[in-house]
Amino acid sequence: MGKSIAIGIVVAISIVHYSILGYLGYDPMPESQSLMGWCFSLTLALWCLDDAKRQRFHRPYEFGAFIFFLWPFVLPAYLIRTRGWRGSLLFVAILALALLPAACGWLAFHSGPASTEQGY
Repeated sequence: MGKSIAIGIVVAISIVHYSILGYLGYDPMPESQSLMGWCFSLTLALWCLDDAKRQRFHRPYEFGAFIFFLWPFVLPAYLIRTRGWRGSLLFVAILALALLPAACGWLAFHSGPASTEQGY
């Protein structure tokens, strides 16, 4: 399975999860939020390691761990270094993917019956 497909699957599962819970008026459990965040970070780190090989980018031994734990800070530097200004656009797209499940949950909450019951 391709790394990009894995990221898409993680984001799609997160969107469905957040949307259903939001529509029903529930907040996601902290454990499920952590699991989805870790899955996103893991698939992003694997994609980045694979991409660094294709780009022939010399990476330190801990590069995967840096991406996994600090991707909002390390990933833009890597993308700009390997792609120039287009790397910043790719980072904005990845950031949008990371925020998309929460946005879908918020929209589902405000379009569902729970928001009218609570007076939102």
